[in-house]
Amino acid sequence: MFSKNHIRFVLVIILAHTLSYLIAGGFSYQLITKPFWEGQNPLLSAYLRTPGNEELWKFAMTWQIPAQILRSLLLGLALLPLFETLKEWSFTKRFSFLSILFFVFTHFAAAVPSPANLEGLVYMKPEFVKLGFFQMQIEMILYSLITGLIAAKYLFQTSSKS
Repeated sequence: MFSKNHIRFVLVIILAHTLSYLIAGGFSYQLITKPFWEGQNPLLSAYLRTPGNEELWKFAMTWQIPAQILRSLLLGLALLPLFETLKEWSFTKRFSFLSILFFVFTHFAAAVPSPANLEGLVYMKPEFVKLGFFQMQIEMILYSLITGLIAAKYLFQTSSKS
């Protein structure tokens, strides 16, 4: 059965992931990846919903946050078996572990090909990977660091000493 602390744990993962996703994605979009999404012939329009198709983009924008909440709920539930271990670790160890874990599992070693992950290197046409591999790492590193920071800091309540 879930305790109040388990529920807090999952809620923190939900907030950490969703906020990090929006912050890193917004930052990267404006400064780095916008040309992959918009313009004359955007790279990602070959297989993703992009702003160039208003109907498809409206669907993506409508479901973006609910999908990330569901995604992070699943991540939080998957991490629950590590609850006691993470609780015992220092902030620095928790931050390092969670940042690396999120980078690897949500991005670099993901099973679905992307221009910026290992599956993409193997299965995507070279033009997709050449144009986006390194630029897209910045967003994912930023996402992972922010997620790791928020989660490491807020997963567990610290007792305040008077």
